[in-house]
Amino acid sequence: MTRLLSFILCLWPVLAAAAPARDATGIEAYAHRLSHLERALKRTHPGARQLKAWSLEVTDGRAQALACVTAQTAAREKLIQDLAVLGKPTAGDPAEVVRKRRELRRRLKREDAAIARCRLLQLRSEELLQQLKARYNALVAERLLARGPDILSLLVHNWKQPAQWWTAASGFLRRHSGAERFGMADWGLLLLAALLGGGGGWFLRRRMQPHLVALEPGPGIASRFGCSVAAVTRHFAVPFLLSLALLLAMGYLTAGARPLPFVTVAALGLPAYVLALALIRIVLAPPPPGQPLLVLPDRLGPRLARRLKVLVLLSYLGYLLFYTLLSRALPQPVFLLARGLFGAFLVLNLAWALWLVARIPRLRTLRWLNGLMFLVLVAALAMEWLGYRNLAATVLRILLGTLFLLGLFGFFDRLLQEWYDDLADGRQPWSQRVRAFIGVQDGAPFPGLLWIRLLTVVSLWGTALLLVLRVWGASEATFKRIDEILVGGIDIGSLHLVPLRVLLAILVVFVLIAVSRWLQTRLEAQWLRHVRMERGARDALVTITGYLLVAAAVLVGLGIAGFDFGNLAIIAGALSVGVGFGLQNIVNNFVSGLILLFERPIRTGDWIVVGSTEGYVRRIRIRSTVIQTFDRADVIVPNSELISSQVTNWMLHNPRGRVRIPVGVAYGSDTARVREILEEVARAHPRVVKDGSSPQPKVLFRGFGDSALDFELRCFVYNIDERMQVTSDINFAIDAAFREAGIEIPFPQRDLHLRELPEGWRPGQRRRPRRAARGGGSVAKAEAPVSAPPRRRRDGAPPGEGGDDGGEGDD
Repeated sequence: MTRLLSFILCLWPVLAAAAPARDATGIEAYAHRLSHLERALKRTHPGARQLKAWSLEVTDGRAQALACVTAQTAAREKLIQDLAVLGKPTAGDPAEVVRKRRELRRRLKREDAAIARCRLLQLRSEELLQQLKARYNALVAERLLARGPDILSLLVHNWKQPAQWWTAASGFLRRHSGAERFGMADWGLLLLAALLGGGGGWFLRRRMQPHLVALEPGPGIASRFGCSVAAVTRHFAVPFLLSLALLLAMGYLTAGARPLPFVTVAALGLPAYVLALALIRIVLAPPPPGQPLLVLPDRLGPRLARRLKVLVLLSYLGYLLFYTLLSRALPQPVFLLARGLFGAFLVLNLAWALWLVARIPRLRTLRWLNGLMFLVLVAALAMEWLGYRNLAATVLRILLGTLFLLGLFGFFDRLLQEWYDDLADGRQPWSQRVRAFIGVQDGAPFPGLLWIRLLTVVSLWGTALLLVLRVWGASEATFKRIDEILVGGIDIGSLHLVPLRVLLAILVVFVLIAVSRWLQTRLEAQWLRHVRMERGARDALVTITGYLLVAAAVLVGLGIAGFDFGNLAIIAGALSVGVGFGLQNIVNNFVSGLILLFERPIRTGDWIVVGSTEGYVRRIRIRSTVIQTFDRADVIVPNSELISSQVTNWMLHNPRGRVRIPVGVAYGSDTARVREILEEVARAHPRVVKDGSSPQPKVLFRGFGDSALDFELRCFVYNIDERMQVTSDINFAIDAAFREAGIEIPFPQRDLHLRELPEGWRPGQRRRPRRAARGGGSVAKAEAPVSAPPRRRRDGAPPGEGGDDGGEGDD
């Protein structure tokens, strides 16, 4: 009966496709199929595989029923709207209106009946799914709790019949090893393949040696990973190529043999075994010059690496023991005893590896998890020895599969995040080349990197979650439901969200933003360089192009994500209300940014002064402008301030500018000679304009100062950006020329006049501080020594008589 039912299930899709459908959606056919499955579930006892197939079929039909409900509901709403347009019935309605209203009501009743039928099918499918799930869980529980002979009975049985081990093994090797199929030519081919594989690996090692000598790992895990991969590749080149060559030779010699010989099955696992050993060496103990990706203290890394190698070897032996013809060739008592002993060795090494992992400093807070896994391992071994082998195998499969997937995806996540950090900081040569190609300046953030990190994390750990569910034995109906959510989407209130479309939209936006940055770089550096256009116009064109490309990328991403652009009117209305209440400043800066880009009163690279801020314009954005001061501090200035305030632009229309250098000489100097020297110094500087396109250098006598005759040298330079350097060069030249001509540059002087001196005072003697009176008072400060008599005033008056610069002495 079961075989007949399976045959009918296999032919059902063909028969359903050939038979005419009763309606467009196939609801009637699905209803008949549900009735058939309900009767079959009551009359027969299907197996676990059949129950899985039925659950998947019912899940597909349930999605069809849901689609029917959605479609019929939309049609019903349309009929209700049409009835509302016709209005309520009155006595004077035309006959055509009455007939139309009657027809719409009949159609509305049919739609209500169709919706009820589809909802009934949805309810029946959910109930049938629950029944199938309960029956499947009962079968799984029965299979897991099935008990076989325990380890003691197996030991007694094998002790009584020790010869059956040798008999079974030798018989298997004679019948299924595959070695008996090889002739002299075949053995020669295997020897040639081994020589070619070993020779190729040796040649690869020799060629990689000079490159490894010059290889130095960087500080990041990504750089250490590349160096370790290169070192381990050289170390494992010979065994890997040798195993690969033997696999190809075995596959050629045993092509078409069914079942595959034991030697071919063993050769199939050799490359995977070598790759697993290489991965362990890369992570924990790579040969020089590689460095371990996980830096562990006290030689913990090599010890953990040895334990993992033993686990890999046990996995390879388990593959040969349980997944080849050897498992069916051995007698059941022998096979079950071998399985029990193998499980003991596996659990012992796993517990040892967990003990080593618990000693890692960064994992000390997770020692409770290691203890829990140790208890699970002991429980699985106890189940195996007590005879509950299916349950023990399931527990070990779940535990080992979950640990392997979490470790593997955690390693990939750490590696990718390190690569993204290098891309964000530009620490490695490859990341610097990528940043230069896209056009990202040093120190600037990489565009869209946050979203690509988010996309990577969601995709990576989403895949890990699906694989973990597969390891835990989730049904096909569960994965079908997950696929429906990811592809079909979910409803959150009135929002219909499709996760895969959202992830695809993020990826597309990131790619388009990167392409836009590349286009901006090429537009600025190459395509506009040969166009006769001012620098400010080029900057404005590049900036506007960048914003347009980013806006286009965002619109494309929203379209891919399924955003309804009809909602833009609602968003625009909300923004208008926001502008009226609290966004005036932002809109003001936005409009001011557009004015700056089109009018170009300031441009990138201009030297401007805004209030107390003076520096170079580094970037003009839509909302603000970045000004870098001479101290290399970045000042963010709102664009509205640049439009409404007074701004000094030293380089708006002409980069030339005037330099003013004040100079003071001592009284009594030859003023004509001073003017001649200053003009010669100015004309001697190469950056001073002397070709007549600007005024010639000029010297002005500004007045008589307190200590000097004040002159001012004025000259124009070709680039005002070099004003400070030109001023410094001219000052050096003036000082040298004045020293050579004997012209003194004075410094401010003051005359000190003392009206009376203390008794017994001598030049160079300090006055003793006056002690405070007993009971209070302050201590007088010591006065500076007077080592020379007071100088005579410039006007010839004796000290202390009139004048502004005369000072009074201390008592």
